[in-house]
Amino acid sequence: MTTRISEVIHHWLGWCPLVRNQTNQLLVRYEIAEDVSRPQGARIPAQTFLMQRYRDQVLIGAIFFSMVSLPLIAIFIAADLTRLMLCLGIFTGLLIFAFFGRWLWHSLGMLEKGATIKTGQKEYILTFLIAGAIPFGAILLISAMLIPISLAGALAFPAFMTGFAYIPWYVLVLILWWEQRTGCVLMFDKKTHAFTAAGCSGNALL
Repeated sequence: MTTRISEVIHHWLGWCPLVRNQTNQLLVRYEIAEDVSRPQGARIPAQTFLMQRYRDQVLIGAIFFSMVSLPLIAIFIAADLTRLMLCLGIFTGLLIFAFFGRWLWHSLGMLEKGATIKTGQKEYILTFLIAGAIPFGAILLISAMLIPISLAGALAFPAFMTGFAYIPWYVLVLILWWEQRTGCVLMFDKKTHAFTAAGCSGNALL
């Protein structure tokens, strides 16, 4: 079973090109994926250049952003203003991840039940941003914060944005928790731009 993120969003918004065939087909919702029977404990495919464990890619990204941000953090914590902006950026990053984590968790649940999500990594994030997963009030709050931050000084905004460098670590922890809880391994195929869950044992941790 293959599910495109765009089709899910269209279904959310009340528009679906398959509306006439709903009696013959089960639409896959974001919250509840169609139950697809498959053998438990399926073999985990070997890692290749195209097919890789996605947690490894997230780990590489997290390490990269951390290495880039550490020298900047050493500069920003030296002054009260930039230190405040850095802490504010970390808090804002956590706020955004609270909504993105929920979105990601539902996607992982779909994969666990046998779905295949065909989308690029950047497209997945873009879909999250335009799908209304973040409440409008939170968007207004973040936008309102950016105005005084941009006027606070030359280093205020870079210090604020540096706080977002830790978001990949949050994503990595969530993926590892899901893999431990379900026994699945999140795979990403670079050739087809598809996310799948492999090796699901069915021995979910309660």
